[in-house]
Amino acid sequence: MDFKTNMKLYNFIVILFLLLMGQANAKFISNKYTKSKNYVGMNYKIGTLGFGVDFVLNINKTLASRLSFNGYSQFRNLTIHDEKLNTDQKLNIKGALQSSSLLFDIHPWQNAFFFSYGAYYSQNKINANYKPVSGEIDLGDHKYPSMQVGSVDAIINLKHKINPYFGIGLNSVDSKDKWHFILDIGAIYINKPLAIVHAKAAKGFEAMQPILNSESKIEEKKLNNDIKKFKVYPVISVGVGFKF
Repeated sequence: MDFKTNMKLYNFIVILFLLLMGQANAKFISNKYTKSKNYVGMNYKIGTLGFGVDFVLNINKTLASRLSFNGYSQFRNLTIHDEKLNTDQKLNIKGALQSSSLLFDIHPWQNAFFFSYGAYYSQNKINANYKPVSGEIDLGDHKYPSMQVGSVDAIINLKHKINPYFGIGLNSVDSKDKWHFILDIGAIYINKPLAIVHAKAAKGFEAMQPILNSESKIEEKKLNNDIKKFKVYPVISVGVGFKF
């Protein structure tokens, strides 16, 4: 996803956010606002979890439940020149967001505002494949000629798949309206991500594999130490929904 695409996505989210806030504020100050009680509906969303859909069961004016599914993937091929090592490397990165959740929305004042809590089942993952083309590669505690290392693979995923969620939001649904806007702002506590690193010896240098295995463990420890501080994943999404 390039810069222009990112800006288009950002602008789209901002526009939906402003529309939602405008409609929600109008509902708050209107004497005609009446929170819908029993209904079944669907929401279509876009945000930091990718594209998503909610299946909604509004139990009463105070409580609603949502079964959600979200997903997005991105693949990039890069060629990187490291001036320090005077080397070129090919880097293939694939990032995948995939999650489902069961959430409960509490409307304490029976209006558009709600607190949301529940749990996410997350299968988010980043796969990176690194192939040195020339020069040297910095691996573990040492540097190796690129001809000796065939590739380095790294996988980052979540150690715990089921994680708690807490957030707030706005849902402009009215008893008289079929379509509405929805906003979610919250956080998933992911404890800590987990990284796995494996370097493979190039053809003709298979005898180096035990050494590369040891260096991979050192590199893996460094990477896990860098990412261990990311314990919370932010959730921001906007969308539209309708009642059946």
